[in-house]
Amino acid sequence: MVHEAARTSILSKDWRYSWAKLPNLVLDKQFSMKLAKKSHNVFKETIDMILLQHIGDIVKFYLDVSGVHLSTYADIDRWMLYVTRNGVKKLKLNMTKDGTYKLPSYIFNCPTLTHLKLFNCNFKLPNSFLGLQTLTVLRLEKITFVPAIEFYTINVPLLVKLTIDLCDGTQYLNIVFSSELKSLVVHESHYNLDLSNNFFKKCKKLTDLYLVIDNPIPADNRLTLEKLLFSSPTLETLCLGKFELELLTAGVVPKRLPCILNCLWHLDLDVNFNKLGQTSYTLELIKSFPNFRDLEIWDKTTDDIVEGVMKYLDTPSCLDKTLNKLEDVSIHSFNYSKVVLYFVKLLFAHASSLSRMSIYPDKASNSKEELNVATELMRFPRVSPKAELIYHPNEELD
Repeated sequence: MVHEAARTSILSKDWRYSWAKLPNLVLDKQFSMKLAKKSHNVFKETIDMILLQHIGDIVKFYLDVSGVHLSTYADIDRWMLYVTRNGVKKLKLNMTKDGTYKLPSYIFNCPTLTHLKLFNCNFKLPNSFLGLQTLTVLRLEKITFVPAIEFYTINVPLLVKLTIDLCDGTQYLNIVFSSELKSLVVHESHYNLDLSNNFFKKCKKLTDLYLVIDNPIPADNRLTLEKLLFSSPTLETLCLGKFELELLTAGVVPKRLPCILNCLWHLDLDVNFNKLGQTSYTLELIKSFPNFRDLEIWDKTTDDIVEGVMKYLDTPSCLDKTLNKLEDVSIHSFNYSKVVLYFVKLLFAHASSLSRMSIYPDKASNSKEELNVATELMRFPRVSPKAELIYHPNEELD
């Protein structure tokens, strides 16, 4: 921390100015709030002093003012201008949650940036914008893209990691990157992203894909999503929300998926097990990744209509192979339904290398129900002799 390094300056003359040469300046939320509690002037003047006394390039600059009330953003603009003119490569800015701060144009024109992480800001590109030619990591969280006549086109030819989390106005956004993108994380509260645009056309070397959109996705995006999943043979980790699963199933039970992904080792899914399509597609995904070791399920089961699903799970073909690499399973928001219990039973019966089955029950439960379910889980036969059941109760059982 900058303030801790500055304290060393009083220990000896040799260290007096050494803190000013630190290439990494991390001014976190705690630091900013501590200064702002004294007064706004103390907050402003302290950061002014840190920057003005700094010697050499500022390689990394992290500023978190999310806990500070700001009546004006002039100081933020000035600090951003200073660091972008002094060789900053890694820039992280976390503003207050009102999201009214408009990003200054010189952030986008900084020629040295390799990592850019922005939180709670308004986004409007300058007219002369040529793209972030040196950027390898871009994270945009709770960013508002101001409506525009044309797309905001961001050229990032070296981009390796892209994260878009709970942003507004992404329908105005078009990111053009090379085929070297390795990590893609998209979490949307509403369906704004068009899965057919340039976000996804060049994703051929993905190793990590996180795609959760908290609202239904138009059916005509199904083929694009499936192509995204199965055109990346290097994929190692995959996370899909329940609406992505619903889109992929198209309301039918899949026979086989288009291809096998041999590199994938971690699978994270939101599943409503009372929907036959989601349950069957989950099992097909499990069967299509022969080397996956880690399964994480978020139980989204909502109703009691399970007859068709139970009948399907009772057929030998629903899981007709041994899962000889699966080691760790976690089920969150476990809601005690029969269909989810049957799913757990299937995994116990087919995962020959299973070491740990972790169950995190839903909060809306009672001690007697938890005890009954935990007892039933303990009785399930296990093909793996080392399989351990870890049940995490919400409260102590009577």
